[in-house]
Amino acid sequence: MFDALFKRKAPKEGLTGNNGVIDRSLFSLSGQNVLLTGGGQGLGKSIALGLAAYGANVAIIDLNPVSAQATAAELEQLGVQSMAIHGDITSETDVSQAMDSIVSRWGSLDVLVNNAASAFVKPAEETGLDEFRALYETCVFGLFNCSRAAFGRMSRGKGGSIINIASIAAMTVLAPWEHACYNSAKAAVIALTRSLAAEWAPHNIRVNAIAPGFMATPPMLVVRDNDPELWRQQMGRVPMGRPGEPRELHGAAVFLASRASAYMTGQVLTLDGGRMC
Repeated sequence: MFDALFKRKAPKEGLTGNNGVIDRSLFSLSGQNVLLTGGGQGLGKSIALGLAAYGANVAIIDLNPVSAQATAAELEQLGVQSMAIHGDITSETDVSQAMDSIVSRWGSLDVLVNNAASAFVKPAEETGLDEFRALYETCVFGLFNCSRAAFGRMSRGKGGSIINIASIAAMTVLAPWEHACYNSAKAAVIALTRSLAAEWAPHNIRVNAIAPGFMATPPMLVVRDNDPELWRQQMGRVPMGRPGEPRELHGAAVFLASRASAYMTGQVLTLDGGRMC
C-alpha cells in the first residue's frame, strides 16, 4: 500500500517548467469547465463572475431559472461560455443530467462549486424536525449529491477540484443569532470536505472549502439598516471593522479552482476580516 502511495507522480504541470522558469499561468482557468450550484444571485453569482473573469466556462444550476439565466448572460459578456440549468441539487436525476449536459457540450467537468444553501434564525427548541431536515437537504445532502456525481465524471478524466462554501458559523456560534441548525449543517460541510479530500486524493480530485465571515449580502445589509446596534456589536468583533464584499471571495475561489493550489486538499480558507482571531 505504501509503495503504491510513494509511486504516485506529481502533475506534469507544476510550478516551474523544464527550464526552471516560474509558470505565470498558474491562476489561469482557461479551458476549465465549472458547475456552480445556487449561482443565480448573492455570493454564488459573485463567485461565478470571478471564475469567468479568469477564463472558466461556468454552468449555473439553480431552482430559479430566471436569475440563473441572467447570471449566465453576464458571464458570457466576459468572453466565456455559460449555461443556465434549472434543477434541484437534492435530485440525483437533475444533477446527473446537468453534469451530462456540461460534459456533452464542453467535454469535461473540471470544477464543482457547492454554493447552494439555506438558512433561518430560530431558537433550537422551537425548530421542528421538518425545518431542520429541509435545511440539511440543501446544505448537506445536496452538497454530497453533487460531489458524488462529480466524482464519477472527474475520476474518469483527469481529476478536478471541488470547492465547498462553508461558513465561520461552522466554527463559532455567532451570538446572539440563534441558528443551531445552520451552524451544525456548515460544520458538516467542513467534515465532508476533509473526508472526501482524503478518500478522493488518489483520483486526483481535490476537495477544499471557503468559510466566509460576515459578507455584505442583502440579509446582512438588512441587519445594518434595521438594527444598527446589533450591526455595531458584530462589526466590533471583526478586526477589519467591516463586512467583506462578495467580490473579495474571487481570489480564494480562483486559487482553489486553479493549478495554483495543486498540492492543497482538505483545507478550509477562512475569509472573515479577522473575526476568528
